[in-house]
Amino acid sequence: MQTFCTIITPDYIPFAKVLFASLKKFNKHSLLQVLVVDKNDYVSKENFTIHQLETLTKTVLFKQIEKKYAHTNSDHFRWALKPIFISYLLENNFEKVIFLDPDIFIVGDYDFLFDHLNISSMLLTPHWSNTDPYKLEESLIYLMRNGLFNAGFVGASKKGLPALKWWAGACHYKIDRQPELGIFVDQKYLDILPVEYPDIEIIQHRGCNIACWNMDANKRTICKGKLLINDKCEAVFIHFTI
Repeated sequence: MQTFCTIITPDYIPFAKVLFASLKKFNKHSLLQVLVVDKNDYVSKENFTIHQLETLTKTVLFKQIEKKYAHTNSDHFRWALKPIFISYLLENNFEKVIFLDPDIFIVGDYDFLFDHLNISSMLLTPHWSNTDPYKLEESLIYLMRNGLFNAGFVGASKKGLPALKWWAGACHYKIDRQPELGIFVDQKYLDILPVEYPDIEIIQHRGCNIACWNMDANKRTICKGKLLINDKCEAVFIHFTI
């Protein structure tokens, strides 16, 4: 089965449910694994599985990350858990896992992403911001500060565990916004992964991770009732960045 995961606070459960509904539209058998930080009484339903923080207590680095971030910055804590939760799922009977931020909505067939994970250890999506400094300087600076890849989508197979564990270690080291150090929360570290782990794939399909930051480079048009990107590829998922 195709397995997705997300991490939320309790107030984002409606977002997770909408994400799940959009996944099911294209594959009714897809699974969504939801890690809910903070206390809650939510229960799992068919193919929509709720995980509490206790799920991760025996995973590598969880205690250290919890101690460092849980009581100081809830956003940093949640972001730092991303590689840990993905790794946990891969180490517990899931062959391939795709992480999605809860503010993502699926609008097209995503089967091909799992096909790519038959070969690649991880999948990353570029921000696709405009890189021409004379046309849109602020877009280039955004990339330089925030990273080439968007951390709202990360796919991984079991072969990606070493890279995920490196990412978890980097998140434990520091999650902050310090552009002078080249650090932007959990996201800027992703720039390193394809260099250190060459079997990581950069998804070239521009219908993936459609968002406000790539409106200039990824033009949207409607053709025969379908949303097309640059008049070529159909949209796959939209990142609303709430």
